[in-house]
Amino acid sequence: MAGKVNSSTISVKKLVYAVVTDADPETFGTVTEFSPLINIKVTPKISSATQYADGQAVDSISAVGDIAVELETQDMALETQAEILGHTLDPITGIMVCNIEDIAPFVAIGYQRVKANGKSRYVWIRKVKFQVPAEEGATKGENVVFQTPKITGVGVADSHGDWKTVADEDAGTTPPTVAFLATVPATATAVV
Repeated sequence: MAGKVNSSTISVKKLVYAVVTDADPETFGTVTEFSPLINIKVTPKISSATQYADGQAVDSISAVGDIAVELETQDMALETQAEILGHTLDPITGIMVCNIEDIAPFVAIGYQRVKANGKSRYVWIRKVKFQVPAEEGATKGENVVFQTPKITGVGVADSHGDWKTVADEDAGTTPPTVAFLATVPATATAVV
């Protein structure tokens, strides 16, 4: 493994997803490109407690709860929406029907964070369930304003307790290229 290298991330790209096809152990469908990524925000909810005795703090514990995921992409193809939200897409007509009984599947999402030194960090959030997004639009005025879709989801740990897998080219990770996003990687916990 290479020595520690510090370099800031300067961009995100290459958003992909794979539907979770089985829950225990997790297996995944085909990795599919989402849409060009504009923004991503992954926020684990942390609960913590501190125990006090003899007038001072004597112990502390923290636990990761669910994980809020927010995406903004250039577009969101109907095929992607149907897969990640459980909608029905007619392959002949290309018409998507959204029913109130639709159930979104869990999906793994992967993306690439480009670093200032030209290397990359690759991330998989292992189990996310997306929520039907709000739809908003505005008429074109004197100035053109791009209107891009945003979607939120809730991430949870998999059956091994793992919620994220990260690889960094600076750390000598194998594979050190975008091939890391070609399949959802097994976790160290899953191998044991």
